[in-house]
Amino acid sequence: MFSSLFGPQTKIGQLRWSLDDSSRTQRGIAARVAGALPASGNTDFNDALAAEQAKAEKVDLEKEMVDLASTQLRYESSAKLLNQAYANLRTAIRDRG
Repeated sequence: MFSSLFGPQTKIGQLRWSLDDSSRTQRGIAARVAGALPASGNTDFNDALAAEQAKAEKVDLEKEMVDLASTQLRYESSAKLLNQAYANLRTAIRDRG
């Protein structure tokens, strides 16, 4: 019964997957941006970080920030739709009794 309401093929399941996917995408973007930004503080750390960054591919911060904004919009939209789906489910349960 619950899988027919919350399973992966349902609207609620797909919206939950979308939230999880958006979260994973945001963490990936944040990690790339954090790796591209210069650090301050310990000089040895800065030198080691600079050496590692030179090895890594260059990050287009403008593109990453656009991707982050897009992902944030998708996350917020999915959250609102999921909230509405749960509200509809609560209404259906309440009206049934």
